[in-house]
This record gives sequence, C-alpha cells and structure tokens, in this order.
Amino acid sequence: MLTLILGIIVCVISLGIFIYLRVTKGGLAGVLSKTVASFCFIALAMLLLAQKIGLNAYFAYGASALVLGLVCGLIGDILLDLKVVYNFHKDQFLYAGMTSFLVGHLFYIASMILFSIGEINIFTTKIYILIAIFAGTILLTFLIWLLSTKVMKLNYEKFTAFVNCYSFILLFTTALSIYLGIIIKSLPMYILSGGFVAFLLSDLVLSTQYFGGKLMDKKLIVINHLLYYIAQIAIASFVYFI
Repeated sequence: MLTLILGIIVCVISLGIFIYLRVTKGGLAGVLSKTVASFCFIALAMLLLAQKIGLNAYFAYGASALVLGLVCGLIGDILLDLKVVYNFHKDQFLYAGMTSFLVGHLFYIASMILFSIGEINIFTTKIYILIAIFAGTILLTFLIWLLSTKVMKLNYEKFTAFVNCYSFILLFTTALSIYLGIIIKSLPMYILSGGFVAFLLSDLVLSTQYFGGKLMDKKLIVINHLLYYIAQIAIASFVYFI
C-alpha cells in the first residue's frame, strides 16, 4: 500500500509539472515533461507488479528495474532520432536522449545488485573488488576521453562533462556485469554481461558518428544498430532465466 500511495503522489506531481509546462511553455519542455510523466506511470506499474509476482523479492524488483532500463532505452532511442528530425533542437534532444540512457544504466546497475543479493551479497563478500572496479572505471573513463580526443580527434565541445559522466556509468555497468558473471558463474549472467559489452561497443561507434562528423556514415549506422539491438535482445532475454 505504501508503494501505491507514494507512487501515485510521484505520478500526480509529474503530471502537474507536465500540465504546467505544457500550458506555460509548450514545445520541447512540454514533450520532455510528458515523457517523464508517462515513465512514472510505467515505473509505478512495474513496482506494483514486483510485489504481486511469486518470486524472491530481490529477483522481482531486479526484473522490474531491468525492464525500466529497457523502457529508458526506448525513450532514448526516440529522443536521439528526434535530434535528426528536428535539427533546430538537436542539442536539447541529444542531452535528453543521453540522459534517458544514463538513467537506464542506473536501473541496470540497481537490477544487477538486486539479482546478486539474491545469489550472493556483493556488499559483504570482497567489497574491496567493487571499490577497485569503481576506481578503475574512473581511470578508464579518463583514458578513453584522452584517446578519443587526442588520437581519434573527436570533438565533444560543450558535451564533454556530460559525455564523461555517461561514459563512466556505462563502463561501470559493463564492468559490474562482467564481475558478477565471474563470481556467480551462471549462463544468464554471461548473457547479460555480453549484452552490456555489446552496448558499450555500440556507444563507442555512436560517439564516432555524433562527435567525429560521421553521423550519416552508412557502414557505422549498420554496425551501431546491430551491436545495439544485440545488446537489447541479450538484456531482455535475461528475464527468462529469473
């Protein structure tokens, strides 16, 4: 009941923000706030569903977080394509699309932590490895930024801070999935970690397109989408094994 009440409150607040922005500003602000409001409704339904299905609570909420991550991917896909269609709002759509994917990866991290607690509590076993992964991810983020700007000549301009933040979250998500695959030693975790590796490779290709002046390169478009949808299929398939 508490989840229902709090969820309804959040949904009402997001709806109120959307109506206010739609009436006072309209345009892009109205579109994005409506998207957030709709996502809140889906999130509420998923959390309530997790309480109803007959699974270990950690697995149930982990599955919900995983699905919400996929929903964020759907929203991100639409927003990034709107960047191409409505070129005069391209920066805003790029920020919004990347934000949606970033939030999606946070849901993926939450889902993996919940799944791992159902198998083995990663916070009580070898916590120092998690700290090392976190620190290593920060270093790797810096090295990738250095390589992409100095060697590959990618130009992030005003997106530099945001791209690095997103890169860190994506790298940490991938590293955590690989670590969990190693310690849990199960086929589902191998599938999930393979999906995140494909996701990482897809975004590396996409960065070359967006910030390397190759947005319409047909070969890169094909490679990017193949990697991305392989990743999404692998992540979605993980639910079968719960």
